[in-house]
Amino acid sequence: MKSSGRVRISVALGAVAALVAAGLAVAHGGGGDGDRESGPRYVGYLERTGGKEAKEEREREGAEHGVPGVVGGPDSESSEILASMTAAADARLAPYGSVAAGQLSSSLGNFRNLASNGSSWSEVTNLPYDADDPNYRDPDNSNSSGGAGYVAGRITGLAAGGGYLFAGGANGGVFRKSLGTKLGDPSDDGDWQPISDGILSLSTGDLEFHDNALWYATGEANTGATSYVGAGVFRDPRATDPDLATAQFKDSDRVGGIELESRGINKVRFDDVHGFAYAATTRGLWRYPLSGAAAWTKVFMPNEGADSDITTPYKNIVNDVAIDDSGAVLVNAAWRSGDASYNGFYSSPTGNAGTFNQVNPQGGLGYQQVGNTEFAWGTDAAGHKKVLYAVVESPTKLAHSPQTVLYGVYKSPSGSLAGPWNRIADSGKLSDSGSALHGKGGLDYRPGVQAWYNNFIATEPGNPDHVWVGLEEVYESTNGGSGWTTPGPYWNFGFACWNILASKNTCPETTHSDQHSIVTYGDRVYVGNDGGVKSRPINNGATTKDGHATDWVSHSQGLATLQYYSVGVGKDPDRPGYAVAGGLQDNGGSLLRGDRKDNQGHVEMVSPFGGDGGDIIVNPNNGCQILDEYVYLTLWFTTNCGVTDGSHKASYDISVPDANPRFTAPFRVVRGSENTGDHTSERWVAGGNSVWTHDLGFSTTPAQAASLPNHGWTKRATLGTATRMVVGLDAVADPAAKQDATKDVVVAAWCGEANCNSTGFSRGVMTNLGGTWHELDMTGLPNRYPSGVYIDSVSGGTATVYLVFNGYNRTFIEGPGAGQDHVWKGVLTSSGGVTWTNESAGTPDVPATDVLRVGNKLVVGTDYGVMVGDIDGSGNVSGWTRVGARSGMPNALPLTTVYDLSVGPDGFLYAATHGRGIWRTSLSGL
Repeated sequence: MKSSGRVRISVALGAVAALVAAGLAVAHGGGGDGDRESGPRYVGYLERTGGKEAKEEREREGAEHGVPGVVGGPDSESSEILASMTAAADARLAPYGSVAAGQLSSSLGNFRNLASNGSSWSEVTNLPYDADDPNYRDPDNSNSSGGAGYVAGRITGLAAGGGYLFAGGANGGVFRKSLGTKLGDPSDDGDWQPISDGILSLSTGDLEFHDNALWYATGEANTGATSYVGAGVFRDPRATDPDLATAQFKDSDRVGGIELESRGINKVRFDDVHGFAYAATTRGLWRYPLSGAAAWTKVFMPNEGADSDITTPYKNIVNDVAIDDSGAVLVNAAWRSGDASYNGFYSSPTGNAGTFNQVNPQGGLGYQQVGNTEFAWGTDAAGHKKVLYAVVESPTKLAHSPQTVLYGVYKSPSGSLAGPWNRIADSGKLSDSGSALHGKGGLDYRPGVQAWYNNFIATEPGNPDHVWVGLEEVYESTNGGSGWTTPGPYWNFGFACWNILASKNTCPETTHSDQHSIVTYGDRVYVGNDGGVKSRPINNGATTKDGHATDWVSHSQGLATLQYYSVGVGKDPDRPGYAVAGGLQDNGGSLLRGDRKDNQGHVEMVSPFGGDGGDIIVNPNNGCQILDEYVYLTLWFTTNCGVTDGSHKASYDISVPDANPRFTAPFRVVRGSENTGDHTSERWVAGGNSVWTHDLGFSTTPAQAASLPNHGWTKRATLGTATRMVVGLDAVADPAAKQDATKDVVVAAWCGEANCNSTGFSRGVMTNLGGTWHELDMTGLPNRYPSGVYIDSVSGGTATVYLVFNGYNRTFIEGPGAGQDHVWKGVLTSSGGVTWTNESAGTPDVPATDVLRVGNKLVVGTDYGVMVGDIDGSGNVSGWTRVGARSGMPNALPLTTVYDLSVGPDGFLYAATHGRGIWRTSLSGL
């Protein structure tokens, strides 16, 4: 059972330009000599704009900012829905700015302190994840051979000090490992160990090692849909203690009080001369005295009144702050999509509240196109700040360009906050510097296509001319920006060295795409991205003639930060045990075979599917039959676990032709059904803007998928408007007609209208109980995202369902639960009636993600773990407990988001977490 929000279109290369113009993602067509082997197309990692999400993003921004002529704009239905919300619904809205300080501590504290049911969790995906295994290399649907190597989940914070490297997972918390004497040789390092599992938040905004202490800013602030708010800033002076127990973060390590709860924090910067730490947050700029024993003070918020208005959640975003040696402060405040009233730079001579004024940067950097910006100082040998650099995103380009949203890389040679700023790189210059995003081979993206989401800039300490810029790729200049190379290209597809066959592929390993963090330590530079951590020498590194590094070293093995959307389990037909598959943020679809080994006997996970991995279902009787989602109901099906060396296909297209599905849209087996092919497994149901069924299900052959209309999918119903999307879905078959999809009972929970965000938000539940499709009365239910639904029973003309609620599509704009009740029971009648009962009594105020029944237990996934309640004979739920021990204790599930719950045929409940991999616990212990 799944929720949430992420296309790969397989087309002739001649159609690429048209698709890009329409904002659709395309498969990569290869290039160079290598692609002549089989002419494959490859799935990209591109995540957010100018491709897979461009159309969705532009429509969303139109709704949020009233752009005429854009779906969801002022003349559209979304504004009418907003205007017509009832007083009762308005009363249930909890604007993120109104979430009281301390509510996160209270809500998460209540979840952590919920009584345990005594279960024990174990991590399933605790093996190295090889995205380049040569035995799982589908020529169409895999990224294997692209050069990413071993990968982990998104790393949004890096720091180093005291002989340790620290990495912060986007929603997985802080890990550390000791660095050996052979820097660059991971075999000489210690193992990665989590050190923040005992605190209130594992969402990472920034990591800084300062004054012999590790500062952990919680709350990822890159404004992605799955960025979660945090609990403030924590400072651990024990982080380098050799004793792991001593090194752990504690709640008492929080700097200040509750002031920075329910915020994302993009950067923490220090002014040692005047004794302050600054936090650039999604809700203003805050300052803290390094002398301690005080609260954070708000020193700048560009639109104070908007902080308590849920319809304007993007008007106080501060992305970064730069402090010069005199204590003068430069701030970038901007929402990536633009707002002329506040986007830009602000400066203050002291950093005190009330002294900030908007400035018009001089030179080539004007405020008109300033969006998300990050700063970096270039220092001399004495540590004095001499040169100021900035990498700047353009809201104007985001609105109009499908190729790049990068405004440019800029330099203030004098270090003056006002400039003059000289542009030292733009998308074209970087594209011509060895980039893989060069517009060849059918991939029409350019560097900076996601500059609002993935960006960093840094310099070598003591050498102000040595600069690194991270966008989708890693770029480097050793002469202050006059010339650039691309040591970490997006991938190797399209280069002359590339070939899908391992025996002919001579390309070096590269970095995973989408860069987020960087740190220098010793003689090495470490970068964090959507695929984990890699490092190479700061100077005198080895490169090809094209400037691609040949000496990247992976530090991702053992870094348990994988971000799953889904999990499925089935009996491995070829090996002892069970196959476990899951869809991942920007790391494809993973597979753990029954004997936990790949074809060569390596104990590791493999990646049969590339790009993003969304929802997934696995035949429980044959774990090699896997239906995997890329994005937007683009589905690939394999019957052999995706095993191939690249010379032939191992998966085929079985996509749903839906008009407007979610980014990660739900699809399920129809429980109790029988497919019309071999009759040995279930049929399928999928939800986008419409509800679809597939009669053949797991028995579908490649010939049938290619020849049948809509790949075999049949449309059963369409939601009321084109902007509504199914987010929670379940279906059960009629026991007397297991093969007849027209007799199935389907319940589809949906949200709209502006991509399920706060402005113009609506939600509902549609069902066909009784034989006709109709909407259920939602009176009294939370006006929030209905993330999961489970059909408990169907008897005669009634059905009992359980419905759970989350927040909005964008998790970074709201507090943990916002005062909502999240678990509800509905008794439906065939005449269209429904009676809702609140089953939340005794649950903490945390957003729910998924729901299912196991025996007489109702199991609910949440943003912070799993809870379980007892179901009585009337279907009422009570006696809620937390599944397992408190986070940070032995055999406990970490305090991170559980996106998906799945009951395995092996007697275990599986939980797909969005930050700490896949875990399982015995069904008998629930």
